[in-house]
Amino acid sequence: MTPRVSICVPNLNTRPFLEERFRTIFEQTFEDWELLVYDGYSEDGAWEYIRGLADAEPRMRAWQGPRAGTPGSWSPCVREARGEFVYIATSDDTMPPDCLQKLVAALDAHPECDIAHCRLRAIDEHGDEQTATTEWWARDSLFAQSSGPLVDRGHIRRAPLDGLLHLLGGTVYISITQLLIRRSLFDRIGLFESRWGSIGDFHWAMRAGLVADTVHVPDTWGGWRLHGSQATAAVKLGSAEHARKIDDMIEDAIGVAAAFLAPPVRRELTQRWTDEARALRAFRRAVAARRSFPARRRGALLVREILEGSIPARRYLVSRLLGRSPLHWLTQRMASAGCKPQLARA
Repeated sequence: MTPRVSICVPNLNTRPFLEERFRTIFEQTFEDWELLVYDGYSEDGAWEYIRGLADAEPRMRAWQGPRAGTPGSWSPCVREARGEFVYIATSDDTMPPDCLQKLVAALDAHPECDIAHCRLRAIDEHGDEQTATTEWWARDSLFAQSSGPLVDRGHIRRAPLDGLLHLLGGTVYISITQLLIRRSLFDRIGLFESRWGSIGDFHWAMRAGLVADTVHVPDTWGGWRLHGSQATAAVKLGSAEHARKIDDMIEDAIGVAAAFLAPPVRRELTQRWTDEARALRAFRRAVAARRSFPARRRGALLVREILEGSIPARRYLVSRLLGRSPLHWLTQRMASAGCKPQLARA
């Protein structure tokens, strides 16, 4: 009998977190699942622990294969998934017992949606909540800023809204543990890729957000563990390399999803928005790099750039004077193409 949910656990040398990870899976109130574990030849005893669990759990299948990095190591499990839905349970993270039950119910109630998204709960290596990060997600993340008061309410996010938000350089879906995904979506947009390293989930999230409607489920959460050995710990946010990867991923994601987009949106993306967004991202990085400068010098640099004809500098000044966020630029562009942001209560 085909399970409804395929729980995918990619693993590499995360033995200290595995007991909690698998306990949170086995304690799920939703029980119609299969468990697929892909291990990249761990050297810390993780594989031996996983084999012991698989011997005792008939719904669990585990195998080893080449190290594909993050998020590429997620794809071998997804290829083997038989369920209607896929949940990627990264091996150092966690979730509450009702997570799958509520996400499955949301997708059952909204067959037009391919993704169910829940809140984020950040924890440290000991499992203690990182309150500042959790509150940042609820208040200042790109998801929260674009949701407004709906961040605490169930709502539908119509494509291509979440995909276009990635033009600002940040991801809407912070952790893959927040998502339950219809397996059929992978047939449409492809699997996860590792060519951009551990930030490559940005690429998949943008592709998904451009073509798939998402239902937000506010009364459960996905856990995101912050610790020094996680794959994203070495990412140098704001560096030239990071910026180049973001630029490359945005262009590639648009190419993959172009066929699914309405003609006005596709035309504006390829002819105007992508270049404007790249310039906006570059200017915002430059502004961030000047934070240590005296205020007078920052102001003088901004004035000089405006006088030299910098459109991003002029827009930045107007936005600051009017109290607008970078989202204003995007919503204006979407409206010009007849594609208004659509958030509807679930």
